[in-house]
Amino acid sequence: MSARPLYVHLEAQDALTRLTLHARLISRAQRAYEKFLPPELIQVSRVLNVKQGVVVISASSGAVAHRLKQLLPSAREALRESVGEVTEVRVKVQAYDPPRVNAAVPHRPVSDSARRSVVSGAAAMDPDSPLRKALERLVNRS
Repeated sequence: MSARPLYVHLEAQDALTRLTLHARLISRAQRAYEKFLPPELIQVSRVLNVKQGVVVISASSGAVAHRLKQLLPSAREALRESVGEVTEVRVKVQAYDPPRVNAAVPHRPVSDSARRSVVSGAAAMDPDSPLRKALERLVNRS
């Protein structure tokens, strides 16, 4: 038995066929949208839906939405070429927060004399003092 592509299985039922066709339409619209868009806007906006000639685009902020609205005439033409009849292009602000990568904490060496003075100052404090605990963490990390 040979392996069949996934779309063959998805198109086996009517509801899944419509879903597959709609997903392909959105994918075509996204590719056309990315072709005319400036590179800095590709990461912060995307096509959400295409339905009855209305293309809905998501923007990550109000500033991005404003810039996209300035580009709407050319966007409409680019989308019309790939999707077909486009009567309207709507831009919605939908905050999208991509996963952030924490920056590595730079190692900051502390001189021996500074280390000794911090340790002696912390030793003179109450053992439960938050300041003492913070100073001890500072010394341990450096």
